[in-house]
Amino acid sequence: MRFALRGVRYSNKYKKIDLIYLATDPWHMSSPGEEYRFAEINRLIIDKFGRVGSLLEIGCGEGHQSLHLQQVCDRLVGLDVSARAVERARRRCPQGEFLVGDIFSQEVDARAPFDLVMASEVLYYMSDVPVVLRRMRMLGRNNLVTYFSGEIANLDPQVLSLPGVVSEMLEFEHARWRVVWWHSD
Repeated sequence: MRFALRGVRYSNKYKKIDLIYLATDPWHMSSPGEEYRFAEINRLIIDKFGRVGSLLEIGCGEGHQSLHLQQVCDRLVGLDVSARAVERARRRCPQGEFLVGDIFSQEVDARAPFDLVMASEVLYYMSDVPVVLRRMRMLGRNNLVTYFSGEIANLDPQVLSLPGVVSEMLEFEHARWRVVWWHSD
């Protein structure tokens, strides 16, 4: 996996990300730690936003988190740059709508605005994080991002400087994640 990820961080190397999905569950999303993170994010969504009408999940991957997110929204739209991942997400979560592409696509614009736009564990695979965060604000009334503690030094200055953000740390065994949410203007 390390070799496959070489040169992918903070870039838009979508073809390389798609190749990672030659393996099923390359991110180990079915692990107990990820299941804990999914449940805690659902808890935070209900606590901070209530049940949402429409939710855009940026970087939905194979739909592991989508299964959880559909419990807190009426309409789930998943988005990923990997066609392989999106096909698996469609099979895993047939009641959701899944798109191949990025957040700048016309297909996303046609479905906006969303009640909640979230990017969980994907900001470090995008070349221009501030542009992505601005785009999220444009697409959704509310926004939520997560990133693991190993990326705090890179992402905190960009994310926590946004107006009106609130954050919380999640911990499971030796894993830690920052969860940040805000309302769009």
